[in-house]
Amino acid sequence: MLLHGQTRTVLDRFQAETSINLSSQLSLIKEQYTWNHLVSTGYGRQLAQKVLGGDVITEIKAYTTAAHHFHPAIDTVIDLGGQDTKALSINRTSGQLHKFEMNDKCSAGTGKFFEMMASSLGLSLDELVTEALRGSRSVEINSTCTVFAESEVITLLTSGVALADIARAIHEALLTKLVSLLSKVMRSDTAQILFVGGGAKNRAMVQLLTEALNRQVIVPEHPDFYGAYGAAIHAIQSTR
Repeated sequence: MLLHGQTRTVLDRFQAETSINLSSQLSLIKEQYTWNHLVSTGYGRQLAQKVLGGDVITEIKAYTTAAHHFHPAIDTVIDLGGQDTKALSINRTSGQLHKFEMNDKCSAGTGKFFEMMASSLGLSLDELVTEALRGSRSVEINSTCTVFAESEVITLLTSGVALADIARAIHEALLTKLVSLLSKVMRSDTAQILFVGGGAKNRAMVQLLTEALNRQVIVPEHPDFYGAYGAAIHAIQSTR
């Protein structure tokens, strides 16, 4: 087990290596492509601007722009990403952001949670989702910390609890966080929720969110590209 200082060192090394890899990829893009106008978003946007130039916008701005462009009748968006989760309330008339809530302090409320839990069970992400769809509500994972949640998962597994039930419990643990975020921005007359980000490709999460909210959950064709769509739309609008 890693101590806190060791964990910090490992994370710093990982972030440094990721930055180097991203910088190399951006340099390759600069060599092979040209563009009239460029807008970057996401956690790597500052590095992208440094290497490629152009403008930057936050993910919140990007998602708000894309949501109103493609789904102007929807006023509530939930983005389940790998590093954070965002809930947005958008003015349906103007397309302006009304309010947002964000979970970026703990991986237990992000898509990274699924990766870590799947790994602890020796499953791929697809296998975790498949098992969750087969599971029942017979068990719960109570911890809000990924490290302790992983310990609970291992305990349940060694106690003989069915893998499918554990997989469902993992999804329901994250579901609680999504519903909590949405409850802070969602209007009483909201009929549809737009679900984007890589986490929206999780069929079990979509099903559970629909049941929990008792509202229609809309998942676009490429939910993991929604931030990029918003940046592209912003780039087009800024050149007019």
